[in-house]
Order: sequence, then structure tokens, then C-alpha cells
Amino acid sequence: MTFRLGFLVVVAMTALWVIPSGVSAQPAPAALTLSDALTRARREAPELAASQARIEAARLAVPEAGRWLNPTAEFRAENMLSGVSRTRLPLDVFAEVTQVVELGGKRAARQRLADAGRASEEAAQPLIWLAVQRQVIADYLDALRHRDRTATHEAQRTDLTEAVRVLDRRVTVGVTAEAELLRMRTELARATVEATRSGITARRALSLLAARTGAEVGLEALSMPGMPVLPDTTVDAALERRPDVLAARQTVNTSVQILRLEDARRVPDPAVNAGYKRTAGFDTALMTFTLPLPLFNRNQAARTLALGAVNSARQELAATERRARGEVTATRLVAERLIAHARELQTTLVAPALAARDAARAAFASGALDVMRLVDAERVYTDARLVTLEIEVDALAAAIEARLSAGEDPLP
Repeated sequence: MTFRLGFLVVVAMTALWVIPSGVSAQPAPAALTLSDALTRARREAPELAASQARIEAARLAVPEAGRWLNPTAEFRAENMLSGVSRTRLPLDVFAEVTQVVELGGKRAARQRLADAGRASEEAAQPLIWLAVQRQVIADYLDALRHRDRTATHEAQRTDLTEAVRVLDRRVTVGVTAEAELLRMRTELARATVEATRSGITARRALSLLAARTGAEVGLEALSMPGMPVLPDTTVDAALERRPDVLAARQTVNTSVQILRLEDARRVPDPAVNAGYKRTAGFDTALMTFTLPLPLFNRNQAARTLALGAVNSARQELAATERRARGEVTATRLVAERLIAHARELQTTLVAPALAARDAARAAFASGALDVMRLVDAERVYTDARLVTLEIEVDALAAAIEARLSAGEDPLP
């Protein structure tokens, strides 16, 4: 009997060890790092697909822009419905073809303008991607920020719930005034509201992130990225990489090509006309050479507008470069300051607040501390954790923005 009982115990334990439990059988939630989110956003972004479609169309349009102008065909009959006999006034029939011959390099100018348009579309794509990156990064960090804020408020709510339980027992036995219990319940309600608000904001940011990346994950799948290295580059080198500066330079080039085309259009284009004529019963050939005389209109209005666009584009480029210089310097300065603060807050802010809270809890447990001092200690500690969280996320966002401002990838 003892042997059989021991055997059954061994079999049962073996079965429990072999058969996975419900908890262990559940797959771990898929992680979504910030780098993964950016990779997915680049693949999913319809803005980039639209930009690529415009680039492909602009590339195909370059050789087509240099085609000859279409000729004009004309068929004309004269002396119709004259009321005179055809023997006395026969029909005159004309069949003609007219071809305009472009001079002044117009075809080449059109091709250069089309190529500049292609280059403008290509220069615009990094700007589009930069905007997508900033939105994904903002949503990701907002989801992280408010997820951790929610956890902080939930921890506070748990601690306050225990304090309410203790106070309720003390009020019941008559050693504590009911007002202190009500004060603690008020603080508990405040922590609950703050946790709810942060949770809603975190879910909203996560939904926006999912819309951008196509990744349906929970908040627990997000992770705080490591602090990226600040860009080690000169301002001039950063300007050579910034998408907005490169796009502004390309805008200047495009406006110059438009001006060159308008300059070419000042040269008149002759037209050659050739055809067949039948009149008075005779078949003959005809040829005409037509040349507009540039006496009044030499495309002055269009050229003046194009020249103004060139000057405007150059001023916009200067403004973009100035703004870029300021952003490169300012974003690095902000990132350095925030990173320095983030590194010291755990020691200078959180640790003292934690020690004060633990001391207040011990005094409260022994009955030597009133409720207000405990509430203040709990709130100071929670605020210290929240401030530290905000500074850490802000420092990370500032470091990423400093890299983007320098024309570098957000994460090395």
C-alpha cells in the first residue's frame, strides 16, 4: 500500500512537471522598441509611398520634357457656295502642315526644369520622413511617460489604500478622529483620478502609435530607449545634412531653371509651313516661313516673376540656414542640461524623498505621526518620482531632437 501511494505521488508530480501550466503556456507579449517603431513606420507610412510615387513620375517625365512641339495640320477649301459655276470658279483646296521650330535652347531648358522638379521631389522625401519620425517618437515617449506616471500613481494609491484601512480601524476603536480618515480618503481619491487620467493619455498615445506603425501591442511592450550619444559635429557640417536646408537649396535651383526657361522663351520661334494646293485646276506645292517679330512682347512679365521667385527662394534659403544654425546649437544645449539633471535626480531628489516617506510611515505605524504629515510625505515622494520621470523622458527626447537637428539618425 505504501509503495502504491508513493508511486502515485511520483506519477502526479511528473505529470505536473511535464504538463505546462496555464501561465507558462501564455506567450510573452511582443516587445516594441522605439527603433522597431521607426522601422515599421517607415514601411507603413502612406506619406512616404505617396512621395515615392511622385519621385518615380518625375523621373519618367524628364526625358519626355524634351520632346518636339506637335505639328499643326490644316485642310482648307475655298470658293464654296459662291453661286458661280464650278467651270468659271472652281474650288481651291489647301492641305498644309505647320511645324514650330524652337530656338534659344527651350527644349534643353524644359529638360533641366523637369530634372530640377525630380530633384525637388527627392529632396522633399527626407523632410516627410523627418515629420513622421518626430510624430512616432513623440507618441512613443508620451505612451512611455504616461504609462510610468500611471504606475507611480497606482503605487501611491495602493499605499494610501493601506493607510485608509489602518485609519478606519483606529477610528472604529476611537483612537483617531474621523476627519483624519476623511482627509486620507480624499488623498486616495486624488491619486485614483490621477492614475486614471494618466492611463487614458497613455492609451491615446499608444493608439496613435499603432496607427502610425501598424503594431497592435500593449503598453507593457514599450521600453525606455538608452540615452543616445549627442552629435559630435560642427554646425556647418550639420547644415550639409539637414533635410530642410537641402530642400531649400533645391528650391533655389528649381527657381533658377524656371528663370532660364523664361529667358529662352524671349527668343521667337519660327514656323515652317508646307503643303499642297489645288486652285484653278492646277496642283501645286506651297511653303511658308513665319517668324514672330519681338517688338512688343519679349516675355518680360513671366521673366520678371521668375526672377522674383529666384530672389525669394534665396532669401528663404538664408532664413532656413539661420534657423537651422540656431536649432543645432539650442537643441544640443538643452539636451546637455537635461541629461545632466536626469543623472543626478535619483540622488538629489528621489532618495531624500524616499527616506522621508519611509520615516513618516514608520512614525505613522507607531501612532506618533498625524495624517497630514504622512500625506505630505507621500505626496512629496510621488512628486519627486514624477519629476524625475519627466526629466528623464524630456532628456531622452531632447537628445533625440539634437540628433535630428544635426541631420543624424535619431538612434545611433
